Amino acid sequence: MDKDDHQHPGSSIGPRIVVVADPPTDLDELCRLIDAEPGWQVIAACRTASDAIEVVSANLVDLVVADLNLPEMDELELVHRFTRDRPDLSCVILAAEMNDEELAEATRNGVSGVVLKGQAQSALVDCIRSVVAGRTYVAGQGLNAVVSRIRERDAERRSILQKLTPRELEISRLAASGLRSREIAARLGISPGTVKLHLHSVYRKLDIQTRVELANLAQRLQLGQR
Repeated sequence: MDKDDHQHPGSSIGPRIVVVADPPTDLDELCRLIDAEPGWQVIAACRTASDAIEVVSANLVDLVVADLNLPEMDELELVHRFTRDRPDLSCVILAAEMNDEELAEATRNGVSGVVLKGQAQSALVDCIRSVVAGRTYVAGQGLNAVVSRIRERDAERRSILQKLTPRELEISRLAASGLRSREIAARLGISPGTVKLHLHSVYRKLDIQTRVELANLAQRLQLGQR
């Protein structure tokens, strides 16, 4: 961890940034890009997740720029730790590539900006500017299309959650997991007939006809998550 070579003690303008990356060549390059911006302060350059956690817990930090390729923690675990302990902290992540689920998980964990490593030179500064201004930013070939798909899926999920009553949603989740009507009834303390009535109502509201369709819909929209 290097806290001395990347400080601007006399400056009070701009975000206070912690950079987390490894190997050192990547860390130095990221710090160079950020240090070139007037007023921006890289208050610490960390090569490990544990160093970054220590710095964030002990200092005033506005934003963390984190490379996901850290050996200590799995993927977004470091970001989850930051957003859990410091909900006000903004996070920008760099990744070699990301699929739909990884990007969705990043969004759920409070990530405000995503930049593919191959585009860091051209996009990282713009990303940080957007995040500091309170906006989200995603840079990388194909990632914008992924974001659009995630937003469409989330909108569809919200629509379904609004259509179903709490009991219908509960029964839908159990049916989608493979439980039969009698098993659902026993678990919920109601009759199998009542379960079937609720399922018929669910099918009508969602314009589907079978449990297979319900299971596919639940998996695609992650209806099992509360």
